[in-house]
Amino acid sequence: PEGTTGAYGWPDSNMFYQPTFERTLRECAERDHQVSVYLGYEADSPHQDGEGVKISARHIEDGTEITLCAPYLLAADGASSPIRKHIGSQFKSLGYDRDWLVVDVLMGRDLELPKIPQQICDPDRRATFVPVVGLRQRWEFQLNAGETRDEMLQEQKIWSLLEPWINSDDGEIERAAVYQFHAATATRWQDGRIFILGDAAHQTPPFLGQGMCAGIRDVANLVWKLDFVHQGLANDKLLETYQQERDPHALDLVDYAVEVGKLIDALADAQVTGQRPDNMDAIYGGKRGFPHLHGGVLAIQEEDESDGVTGFLAPQPQISPENEQPDLMDNFIGANFCILSSQDVWQSITPSLQRFLNEIGARCLVLPKKERCSHELDQLLAQHEAIIVRPDHYVFGVANQSNPLHSQLEKLQSHFD
Repeated sequence: PEGTTGAYGWPDSNMFYQPTFERTLRECAERDHQVSVYLGYEADSPHQDGEGVKISARHIEDGTEITLCAPYLLAADGASSPIRKHIGSQFKSLGYDRDWLVVDVLMGRDLELPKIPQQICDPDRRATFVPVVGLRQRWEFQLNAGETRDEMLQEQKIWSLLEPWINSDDGEIERAAVYQFHAATATRWQDGRIFILGDAAHQTPPFLGQGMCAGIRDVANLVWKLDFVHQGLANDKLLETYQQERDPHALDLVDYAVEVGKLIDALADAQVTGQRPDNMDAIYGGKRGFPHLHGGVLAIQEEDESDGVTGFLAPQPQISPENEQPDLMDNFIGANFCILSSQDVWQSITPSLQRFLNEIGARCLVLPKKERCSHELDQLLAQHEAIIVRPDHYVFGVANQSNPLHSQLEKLQSHFD
């Protein structure tokens, strides 16, 4: 809706139907001549050496066997991840495990249902309503003590739970499943050339809608580092920052989701006891800020005090550099390091640092006020000489009087030595 675009150039909240999204991703992969897709195979344990990783797989229907070799293995193989177990990684649980029934309904017509997600703090049964996309709607119901998976999946039971909102004449049940919501992150995300991502590395209750989003962040964090190491522009030490950066970020989000779940429980119990929570910090938009990076490939380290910019996603305005058509800044930067400034700073950079920046494909984007079509970067560019942005669009660091550009670039170079 108009007026909902946030600091990063997109609406702060987007709804999508995940099966449709995943089908679209697979179709894109199959059309890309650089991607080979093997569906319906079950993989064995991988073997790795100093050159790469080898894994065998068997087709589950016709028994065809294949062997795949690559420099690295990225395992996004789900919550029960055999690869996670293979590398000896275990889950660190936050102790929040709940069984919930998830129901997707394809409506036959548009009804006057809420337009925003709702957490229903009912003492008789906690529930969630999520308007998905178009005529698709989702409901989630927590199982009460003594209820079984088979009982909850009976169609009559499902329609009785949906009765406060809709009846069987309003739509059809597209999917129903019972999940156990977990809250955990893995103890180990890497073993040599093998990495785990997504649900294999972390699991979260769905109350913030951040499960798949966290997996996408894993990929965005890892692939640019793999690219630099594979090109020989950085050593393997760069890859060690993957877990260093992603584990605390994912853990913070999982913990946040757990807080929301506990708040739902507290508000539901309050309907009976009258004892309401003293604060509501866990609600959406509460005092707890969105997680950021604290260490790794940053100009500051974990023990340093945050400057409120470094380690956060870079704001993204609409820009029109050199009279080009206005577009989002990411489309001009691409997946590269980039120095953003309001005036040209290239000539102030030493020749050796210029060579380093050229080697890693870094860009310099000069954005005077007249070339910014929206205001998202105005304050930062007024306060700082330059902003150094990573390929995943997190801020590596800022350059100002206290932190000269050359010293910040030397810190960046140190991660490639």
